Amino acid sequence: MSISDRFSFFLPRTSAQLEGLSNLITTDLEQAAWGRNKERIWKYHKAATAFFPYAVWKERRCGDPRTMDAFLGVAVVSDSERATIYGPERFMWKAIEPFITVLFNEASPHSLNRIIVLVSPHILWDTQDFNESAITRWAVAASAVPYTEVVGHCVVDTLLQIASVDSLRPYIPIGIWAWLNKQPLLSGVCLGRRKGTEGGIVYSVRALGNVEILKSYLLLVWSEYDSIPDSGFTEMCASIREDFSGIGMGHHREDLVKRLDHVQGQLDQAGHGQWPMSKHCKKFKKALLEVDREALEILTRKPSRLTGPSNLLTPADVHRIPLNICLCTPSPISVILVSCFPLCTSFMHVFYPLSHNSSLGSSAMMKMTYFSLFHLFSPFMPLFHLFPDFYKLCPPNLCK
Repeated sequence: MSISDRFSFFLPRTSAQLEGLSNLITTDLEQAAWGRNKERIWKYHKAATAFFPYAVWKERRCGDPRTMDAFLGVAVVSDSERATIYGPERFMWKAIEPFITVLFNEASPHSLNRIIVLVSPHILWDTQDFNESAITRWAVAASAVPYTEVVGHCVVDTLLQIASVDSLRPYIPIGIWAWLNKQPLLSGVCLGRRKGTEGGIVYSVRALGNVEILKSYLLLVWSEYDSIPDSGFTEMCASIREDFSGIGMGHHREDLVKRLDHVQGQLDQAGHGQWPMSKHCKKFKKALLEVDREALEILTRKPSRLTGPSNLLTPADVHRIPLNICLCTPSPISVILVSCFPLCTSFMHVFYPLSHNSSLGSSAMMKMTYFSLFHLFSPFMPLFHLFPDFYKLCPPNLCK
């Protein structure tokens, strides 16, 4: 049975009656949503629920989204006002869930794309009999709808809810994970964020191999509104040490620390400093700072203290070495850096110090410069016969 057949009995006899009734109900719903009048919404929630099929029809056949927006506004207010520690009560959605699932089973008219995206977060994906075709239909709709903050919220919320269902997670298209990079502002009663921090989900995001998506995911799910289960906490700690280590990840670690500070500040301000999420924030930040210190030590560690291979820097790290480390030698030279990958070379230019009395010309900075250069070039010392003057620049105690 098509959507039109399901609610044709609801339509008035004439178009004038239909338009008049539609305007009255839509205006009433808009006023209730704008005023956040929860008593009025609760009183008329059954009538508003019955109005949903007509709102679908009007947007699909007439291209008028106003009625659907009015219904969604009331539904969102009802969810936020009647939310509990277990999530929104969803009293307006329970009666129409069977009808909503029909949207995913029909052929894919473009006129339904926006409706599918906006109602998807309100479906209980773990209780309905959805399959790969339903996930594909949702992904197609998300890709076709122009981006707004509301659309971004709905897509990310739905994505995390689907990912929380083990049987549905493999059906999520790889490309849809890129929506996390948009980082929409998630509401306090976002069901996807609450469900989307299990260890299996964190592992799946890590498996994408995209550090930008992984960072965006962490920035979204680290929130003062929700805690993180033990499996997700363990996987996130492993991700910090394995995926965000190295000199080239410094700016990512900085963004993550800022987010943790924000969440911790919100918890402290609300008097929730003893909540589990507060403890998680402190442990995450400690791990990030430890990784940051380890990355910094790579540049300042003396070669004589190295016990393992000296190629501790990746080619990407070489390009991020601060130039002020190499501003201390007393004569200008050019050194060819030969990395571990073929045809991957870069050039670092060493200039005169600004002044012999400046801090850049100090003995400590000179030693750090030579230690860093010897650490980088030790695997390629035979190549330095091309630069005989280089050895003359090094103090004797540094060449021993």
